[in-house]
Amino acid sequence: MNKSRPDGRRGRAARAAFELIETEVRPHLAAGGNLWTKGSGGYPRQLRQMLRVLDHGHRVTFATRDAMGLAPAERVIEHVIPFKRIIVEIVDPSQADPRSNTHQEPIAGGPATSPEHLLSIFDQLMRKCWVSKDEHDRLNRAGRSLQWDAPDGDGWARYRLADVVAYPLT
Repeated sequence: MNKSRPDGRRGRAARAAFELIETEVRPHLAAGGNLWTKGSGGYPRQLRQMLRVLDHGHRVTFATRDAMGLAPAERVIEHVIPFKRIIVEIVDPSQADPRSNTHQEPIAGGPATSPEHLLSIFDQLMRKCWVSKDEHDRLNRAGRSLQWDAPDGDGWARYRLADVVAYPLT
């Protein structure tokens, strides 16, 4: 792992998020809070907002046939592994939602131990797919908590459950 400090917007976002995780989120968890229910203290939403710049830095690399038949403005960008699940991996993989996970082991080397490690985890898990509105709705209804989680970290499991087929973009 590169130990040098990340530069630019990505680096600033990672450092700010990591500081929040260390100073507020992990103490919240140590005091009995969690990340997967309403007892999350709003931290997943706050971290998502902080890490938005990282999301914008990733291109869409998958698409469904239905989405490719639509005008670009009509396509929905879907995170293969939902953003909240990525945040859980960064903060504490044992916080994975038990309604959709049979185990809470790390899926990408989490929890993050530094801003650089946070970036590494994020980049490993961030995959985007263009889907139609109907496909997006089916993905979010595929199972309990699958709107914000991926069964045992497998984002494609939601696609299989919803009968949505995605293809890599060339």
